[in-house]
Amino acid sequence: MKKYITKESKTRLLLLAALFFSCLFIFRQYLFGDSVLVFDDVGGDTWQQYTMYYADIVNHLRDGNFSFWDFTNGIGTNLFTMLQADPSLILICLIGVVLGPAHMLYYLVVLQILKIMAAGWIFYWFLSEFKYSRQSRFLASFVYGLNGYLLVWGQHYQFGMVVVYLPLILLFEEKFIRREKGCALFPVTVFLSGIYSVYLSYMTLIGAGFYLIFRLVMDAEDFKTGLRRFFSGCAQMVLGIGMSLGVFLPMAANIMNSSRVAPARGGLWEFLKECFYPYKKISYYESLLIRPFSTNLQNLQTMGNSRYTGYNNYYEAPVLFCSTLAVIFLIQFLLLFWRSDAKRQVKAAVYTAAVLILACLIFPGGGIVFNAFTTPATNRYTYILIAVFLIVFAWMWDYLKAEGKISIVGLVITEVLMIRAYMAGYEDSIFREYRINAVLLAVTGSVMVLCVLTLGFCRKQAVRRVITGCLILMLGINVISEGGITYTDRICLKKTDTPEEQMDAQTMAFNERQQAEDEETAAGAMFARPQTYYRELYSQDVQDTLAYLKEADPEFYRVEKDYSAGTISMDSLAQNYRGISTYNSVMNGNIKEFVKTCYPEFCYLDRNRYTFWQMADDNVFGAFMGVRYLMSKNPELDSSKYELIGRFGGIYLYRNKEEGNVARFYENTISEESLKKLCQKDVREKNREILLENAIAVEGGKEIGDISELDAVSEAQENSEVTLNAPEKDSHVTGTVDAKADGYVMCMIPYEKGWTVTVDGEKTEILKGDIGFLAFKVAEGEHQIELTYQAPGLGAGMMAGGVCWIVYLGFVAFTGYRRKRKTAVR
Repeated sequence: MKKYITKESKTRLLLLAALFFSCLFIFRQYLFGDSVLVFDDVGGDTWQQYTMYYADIVNHLRDGNFSFWDFTNGIGTNLFTMLQADPSLILICLIGVVLGPAHMLYYLVVLQILKIMAAGWIFYWFLSEFKYSRQSRFLASFVYGLNGYLLVWGQHYQFGMVVVYLPLILLFEEKFIRREKGCALFPVTVFLSGIYSVYLSYMTLIGAGFYLIFRLVMDAEDFKTGLRRFFSGCAQMVLGIGMSLGVFLPMAANIMNSSRVAPARGGLWEFLKECFYPYKKISYYESLLIRPFSTNLQNLQTMGNSRYTGYNNYYEAPVLFCSTLAVIFLIQFLLLFWRSDAKRQVKAAVYTAAVLILACLIFPGGGIVFNAFTTPATNRYTYILIAVFLIVFAWMWDYLKAEGKISIVGLVITEVLMIRAYMAGYEDSIFREYRINAVLLAVTGSVMVLCVLTLGFCRKQAVRRVITGCLILMLGINVISEGGITYTDRICLKKTDTPEEQMDAQTMAFNERQQAEDEETAAGAMFARPQTYYRELYSQDVQDTLAYLKEADPEFYRVEKDYSAGTISMDSLAQNYRGISTYNSVMNGNIKEFVKTCYPEFCYLDRNRYTFWQMADDNVFGAFMGVRYLMSKNPELDSSKYELIGRFGGIYLYRNKEEGNVARFYENTISEESLKKLCQKDVREKNREILLENAIAVEGGKEIGDISELDAVSEAQENSEVTLNAPEKDSHVTGTVDAKADGYVMCMIPYEKGWTVTVDGEKTEILKGDIGFLAFKVAEGEHQIELTYQAPGLGAGMMAGGVCWIVYLGFVAFTGYRRKRKTAVR
C-alpha cells in the first residue's frame, strides 16, 4: 500500500524549504563569501566576548582541564558566566574541539540558519493548536522564523535560542490548557528553557504566565475552574524550573553575585514613579513608532555612534519587526475584533492584553518588571510581543480570506505611519543598500495596504486569488529584504587575514578612504579595514612564549600584554593564558567595587571591560594583581620597571621588577571604610600603592583617617612568603605559607561563594580582603594551603532537580495508570 505525505506534512516541509532558501539569500556573504558572522560594530559583543567564551571552553576541553572556575577570564570567574545547556552552544563547541577554536567560527552562520528554521517550524506547530488555515499558519511561521528579534538579538548568539524555546513552551502550555495528549511535556519544555538561561527563562515564564491567565479567561467555564487551572499551570512551570535546578541554581547564583543585578533605587514611591513616568527621552517614542516597520532605519550603519536617536542603542530599543503586513493586520485587528462573533469574555481578554502590551511599551515599568525589577528598563523581552503579534496575524489572514470587513481608517493610519518611518529611514541612511531597503519596504508595504483594501471589498474569487498571491509575494520580499539588510554593510570578521606583504598598501588605502569627502565612501572604509585577526590571536610566537614560561616557572603567576591584539581585552581566553584583562557583563561585584575604589583607570570604555595594556606602565599595579610577566612588541621597555628575559619571534618577554605574586601575607590591617576614604578621587593616586602594599583591608581592621596613621611594615610581614603552585585545573589551587607572625593571606582571586580554603588540612573561614579578594587568617609558622572551588548551588541544585524529576515521572506514571483504569472500566 502506498503511503502518501499529508497536506500538513507538505506544508511544514515547504515552510522549512522557504526559510532555508531565504537564509541562503540573507546570509549569502557569510555562506559563500569571505565574511564570518562575528561583528565589531554595534554587534561588537560577538567579536569581543562571545566567540572568546567559546574559544575558552574549547581550549579547556581540548586540554582536558575543564572546571567550573576559570583564571584565563580576567582575574578569575565562575564558568557558569558562559556555560549554558544550549544545543547550539554544545554543537559549536564540539565543532571547535574537532576542528579548533578558530575554525568553529565559520559555522556560526549555519547554527543561525538552523535556529531560524527551528523557530519557524515550532511556531507552526504551536499555531496548529488553533483552527487557523494551513496558509495562515505557514505565513505567520515564515515571518516568525525571520522576525527582527531573531535576526538582531540572534547576533548575540545566546539570545537566538529564546525565540525557539518560547513557542515550544507555549505549544505545550496550550496542550495543558486544552488537556490534550502531550500536555505532560509542559514541565519538560520549561526545564529545557531553565537549563538554557536564567535571565531569558525569567522573561519567557512571565510571558507564559500572562498567556495562561488570558487563555483561561477566554476558555474557562467558570471562575473556580479557571482559578484551579491557573494554579495547576503555575505548579507545572514551577516543577519544570525545579527539574532544571542542577544548572539553573548555579547560573542564578553567578548572576546574583555580579553587580549586574542592582535593585531599583529609592523606596516604593520612587520605584512606582520610575515604572510609570514616561521615558525622559522623546526619541524613545519616535523610535517606538519606527521599529515595528523595520529594525534598520535608525542608523545601524553609523556603528551606534551619537547619530542614533532611539533608546540607548540599536539593540536595546524595542525590536518589534515581524513584517509590515503584521503592523497592518495588528491595527486592523484592534479596530475590528470587537465586531467579531467572539464571546464577550474573549473580547475583554484580548483588549485587556492590548492595553497591557501598550503600557509595557509606553512606560518603563514593563522593561523593569521583565528585567527582574532592576533598573534601568530593558526592552529585551520584546520577542514575547512578536509571538503575540503573529498569532493576531494568523487570525487576520483567515478573517480576510473569509471575506471579513476592513477598516479604511486603520489602513490610512498604517500608511501614514509607514511612509513617515520609511522616509525617515531613507533620509538617515548613509549607504545605498539601506536606502534601497527603505524603498523596498515602502513599496511592498503600500502594495500590501492596497491588497488588504481590495480583499475587503472585492468578492470575485478569481481576483481574490490573484490579490492573495500578490500579498504573499510582497510579504516575502518585505521580510527577506529587511532580513538581508540586517547583515549587510557590517564590520565583520573575514575568513582570511590580509596577506602580510599587502598590509602597508591596504592600510594606506584604508586611511585615504577614511579621509574621503564623500560620507558614504568614508563610512564604508571600515568594511575594508586590513585584518590581522588570526595572525594576532593564534600567533605561534605567543604560544612559544607561553610554552617557555610554563617550563621555566612552576608557580601560579599572571601574564599580560602592553598591546591590544585580536580583541580589546579577551585575548587570554583564545590564547589560553592567565591574565587580568576581561570583558564580562556579569563581573564579580566585589571586584568591580575594588576597581571603582582604587583603580578606576583599569576600566576601558565602560564598567564591564578591564584592560591592562593601556596601563601597563603601572607595573606596581600589575605586581599587586599578580602580573609577573609582560609580553610586548617593544624591544626597549623602561628597564627600571621591566627586565627583558628573551625574544620569541616578534614577542619580547619581560619580567616585572616588582614582585608579582598571586598571593601575599599581611600583618597590618585597616578597615574597608578607611581604604575607601583614603582612595577618594583627590588623594587616590597618592595613597593607594602605600595602602595596598602595607596593609590588608578587612572587616574589623584598624580605622585610620590619614595615611600617616598607617603602621609601618613589620620585619615579620616583609619576610613572610606565600607561594601558589600553577593549578592543573583552575578550581583547585595548592601552595605554601611561611608566616613569620600571625596574620592574613590574601589571594588575588575574586571573593565569591563557592571557594573552600584549608590550612594544613583544616577548613578555615574565608574573609574579604581589600574589598574584592579572597583572604583568610593563618598562624605563625609554615603551612600547606589548598583552595577548592565548587560552583555554588550545583550540589543542592542537582539534588533538588533529581527530586523534582522523580516527582514529575511519578506524576506522569500515576496519570497514565489512572487513564488506563478509566479506559478499562469503560
